[in-house]
Amino acid sequence: MTTSALPPPRSRQSKAQARKGRSRLHNTYSPWAELSTLSDLTLEWRHLTGRVGEYLHRERKIHLDPRAPRRQLRSVLCHELRHAEAGDRLTHCGRVNLRQEQAADQKAARLMIDVRDLGDAMVLHANHLSAIAVELRVSDALLRVRRDHLHPSEKSYLRQRLADS
Repeated sequence: MTTSALPPPRSRQSKAQARKGRSRLHNTYSPWAELSTLSDLTLEWRHLTGRVGEYLHRERKIHLDPRAPRRQLRSVLCHELRHAEAGDRLTHCGRVNLRQEQAADQKAARLMIDVRDLGDAMVLHANHLSAIAVELRVSDALLRVRRDHLHPSEKSYLRQRLADS
């Protein structure tokens, strides 16, 4: 992995977790750690227009915009890593591109948000989407994707978790 300029943000416990004295999240995945294991993939920090990140397959390069908030960068990096993992290429077919984007979103959301952490955050913050996303250190958009694609067993777990609180 090659990077230019800014170092990756350090992973740390959210302020809400520290305030409440809660233990760390169940999910220990870090897209920064994953990126560091991929020697053939380059990360470049670049001001982008209309997006926070992009994956260029032919160059095996990810661009991230350093102006974005940390939790959004974390989410976008994970999303772009899913494109790299799948070998996605931009095509002239809008439907293919849309399917690639949806698949990258869903895989990234599942990887970054453990259902137990989601349940804990929902108990703590009720239905406040942004507060839950901050607690989980992910973007609001990634949280919406995870919420909208829960497995029936995960929905059952969350219903029970909320009822028990």
